[in-house]
Amino acid sequence: MAHHDNDDGVPLTWPFRAAGTLLLFAMAWFCLGFAAEDFGRDLAAFWGVFWGLIIASVALIVGGGAFNIYRERARHAS
Repeated sequence: MAHHDNDDGVPLTWPFRAAGTLLLFAMAWFCLGFAAEDFGRDLAAFWGVFWGLIIASVALIVGGGAFNIYRERARHAS
């Protein structure tokens, strides 16, 4: 695989990978919450953690997309 020192034209991907990881955690937390309910227990702040992870994922996706659009426009302008 070739190695390039200049990565100016490459879009950032870490926000999208982080968002995917948070979505996986959200799905696992969701399933764990209902599994705990089947055993007669409740997870503390079940819905708060679930929606917090979903909102953080959406924020990473929107922010990463906006930053990549900004970088692309700045690259074309120069």
